[in-house]
Amino acid sequence: MNAVMATATGSMIRREVGADGICLLSFDRPESGANIFDAATMDSLREHLEAIENDDSMKGLIVTSAKKSIFIAGADLQTLLRQAQSRELRAFIAEGQRVFNRLAALKIPTVAAIHGACAGGGYEITLACDYRVASEDPATRVGLPETTLGLVPAWGGATRLPRLVGAEVASEVILKGKLYSADDALRLGLVDEVVAREKLLEAARNQLRKGKR
Repeated sequence: MNAVMATATGSMIRREVGADGICLLSFDRPESGANIFDAATMDSLREHLEAIENDDSMKGLIVTSAKKSIFIAGADLQTLLRQAQSRELRAFIAEGQRVFNRLAALKIPTVAAIHGACAGGGYEITLACDYRVASEDPATRVGLPETTLGLVPAWGGATRLPRLVGAEVASEVILKGKLYSADDALRLGLVDEVVAREKLLEAARNQLRKGKR
C-alpha cells in the first residue's frame, strides 16, 4: 500500500487508510490462528463500516486477513450450535445480514483479497464485495460448507451467489458444501482473479480501479 495516513484498531479488525484514500480492513483475531465471525467480530466490522461511510475521502476498500493461512473460516460454529433455535442465534444472524448489506451498499468500490481458508460466512463477506481476488496458494480454499452441517448460508450467500454465477452453479456450490481451490473457484466464477500471494494486494487495488460493480 501507499504510505499509511490513518489507522484504527478494533478488537478483531485493523483499519488502515493510505494517502490515496484506499482503506485496508485486516481481520486478525487476537490470540488465535483463525479468524471467525462471532458477536465481537461483527460489532467491530459494523463500527469500521460506520467510519468508512462517514469519511468522504475514502476511494476504495480492500477486505483481507492478517493470518498466515486463513482468510475467515466462517462463523463461530460452537456458539451457533449451542444457541440453536435461540433468540440470541436469530439476533446474531439478523445482525450479520444487516452488516453485510451495509458493506454491499458502500458507495466506494470494494474487493476481498483472499488468502487461506475462506469458508461459510468468510466467503459470504466476499460476496458482499464488488470483486474477489484469491491467492494461488494451496491453503486458499473457497466455498459454502454450511449444508454439510445441516445449515444454510444465512448472510446473503444464497442470494448473492446466484446473481454472481447463475442458479445452476450456485445450487451445486451450496448443496455440495465443497471447498474449492483458487483455480477451481476461478473456473466456477466464485472469484474474479487468481494471483501469486505476494501480488494479492496489488491485484486487489487494480480491481478497485474498475469502480463499483
